[in-house]
Amino acid sequence: MAGVHARLMLQGLFFLLFSALIFAPYEARADWSAIAETKALYTDNVFEHSSARRLSLSEDPSQPAIVSVKKPSDIVWEPSLDVRHTSTPTNFGQTEVSFKAHGFIYTDNPLFNHGNYRMQVRQALDPETSVLLRYRYVPNLFLGPNNERRTGRRLEEEERVTSHIWRLQLERRLTESFTATLVGRYGLRQFNEAFAERDTTFWTSGPQLEWAINSWLRLATAYLYERGLSDGRQEIQFKDDVSYRQHFASLGATAWMNPSLSLTVGYAYRRKMFTSEIVGDSNRGVVDTTHQGSAELRYEMNRATAVTLGFQRSQRSSNVGTRDFFNTNTSLGVQYQF
Repeated sequence: MAGVHARLMLQGLFFLLFSALIFAPYEARADWSAIAETKALYTDNVFEHSSARRLSLSEDPSQPAIVSVKKPSDIVWEPSLDVRHTSTPTNFGQTEVSFKAHGFIYTDNPLFNHGNYRMQVRQALDPETSVLLRYRYVPNLFLGPNNERRTGRRLEEEERVTSHIWRLQLERRLTESFTATLVGRYGLRQFNEAFAERDTTFWTSGPQLEWAINSWLRLATAYLYERGLSDGRQEIQFKDDVSYRQHFASLGATAWMNPSLSLTVGYAYRRKMFTSEIVGDSNRGVVDTTHQGSAELRYEMNRATAVTLGFQRSQRSSNVGTRDFFNTNTSLGVQYQF
């Protein structure tokens, strides 16, 4: 019930922000902006799609996923709207507040439909430094059918998770070419009752460094360490402790072929080590390793409109063979800024 109330609250906030943007007096709109985007994406594995799409520093690189024997493909629609308000600079610097709603709509597998909501505030401390506070909410995400442990009968139930993630980010421009960022995250993953022992608290920290080599080439590298502790480590009767340590690293580059055409490529690496010490727990000693490559071509038709063509390939290997998977996503998108 709390999740329903939170969802209604966020939907109401979204409506108010959107209405304020549309109906604000013209003179006031200079402080308002919005980015509307939609993507049509083909995925060859709906069970891994959501986790693979969030395997990046700015998203949620530790979102759980179920590896299923079935690997249904689908067409996924991804509409989003990011509404922003920027204040007039003061002695404390400029403040930007934004709210983004991002939907995932599956054509043939509607059980996987879900929303991703993000609210954030970015405060400039001086011309070279800013701090960002962000809250991300992903309610009732369907992971797939799984065998529960709480009744002792291993019944097949829907596994769902709601994520609450808070993020603190300090960004500092060191030189004309280098910008450094420190990232800290704290999060809660709350599973449905059948899998309540998997409820997890986690925290993350790490740096990012961006290098503007010249006017047409920019590089970025990042590393995050994450520790997750689940309720299952204390409820040993269920033998289902999903606590973990995780290392995440990424390397990316953006190149502009001309002022309108750019190409962004990236590589992400994730190593997740489950730390259960419960005898008989299938998570004990499990180590998963994920490699992901991505590329996106972006063409700006004018100052307001851009089209994108993207490709993403993920591969996960494990010391437990049944946890291996591949996932390929191809997307075509349109973005409009106003």
